Amino acid sequence: MTGAVHRLARIAPLAECMRGTRLATTGFVVVTQVLLYAELWRALYAHTAEVAGLDVRQAVSYSTLATLATTARAMRGATGESVKTRILDGSIAYWFLRPVSARRYRAWYGVGEALYSSAWVAAGLALGLVLGLVAPPASAAVAALSAVSFGLGLVVLYYLTLLIDLVAFWTVSTEGVTRFYEFVQALLSGALIPLWFLPGPLAAVVTRLPFAAGVSTPVSLYAGRIAPAGAAGPLAVQVGWCLVLAVLTAAVWRRAGRRLVVLGG
Repeated sequence: MTGAVHRLARIAPLAECMRGTRLATTGFVVVTQVLLYAELWRALYAHTAEVAGLDVRQAVSYSTLATLATTARAMRGATGESVKTRILDGSIAYWFLRPVSARRYRAWYGVGEALYSSAWVAAGLALGLVLGLVAPPASAAVAALSAVSFGLGLVVLYYLTLLIDLVAFWTVSTEGVTRFYEFVQALLSGALIPLWFLPGPLAAVVTRLPFAAGVSTPVSLYAGRIAPAGAAGPLAVQVGWCLVLAVLTAAVWRRAGRRLVVLGG
């Protein structure tokens, strides 16, 4: 069993691909959002060549990639494989009875989710390049740094989502916590509004939070907001959050395993 544990990563992609209607509607929503945001940014740049150091092509590229990254994350969950849903039906107990630990099982499932989300982002990026919505990377160094940053961002987002999911071990409902997290994530990640439009002191703080590390940092690297020469700092912040969140989630998993409650019993 241990040698084949990596096969757990196939669950999420296979489950998603089995739902044709979900794939079609998701594709429609992504394309619609990308096109609407592109037109919005073009309208904002109608009477100016540059805003906050970026031209219209860079702004549209940023918007397109940020939309792809955030929408791809929202497409997960076709199998209902989360702590919340498993606690509600009682099957969470099996997570702690398998030869593979619950923490390791969820991590490999998360790998599958990340691969599936990355496939959507890659497909959207390729289409965006063809349609002229996304500018090609300025150099090979920019492309490489953006890819590394995107991978680190996926790790950060996995841990953040997992922490919110683990709240289900201590509460009857996680709906309120989840909605609050989604609001904060959308606002502080740079997905809706690029963080450089925030006031200077506030932007300096927000860019160092894990929310920005998941979306704003990799997209800003690609769009040219962060130059390759200045990428060491943002990448270090991403690595730091990966380590901090890994330690935190490990501690939460240990406490959760000692107080498993299913439907109040």
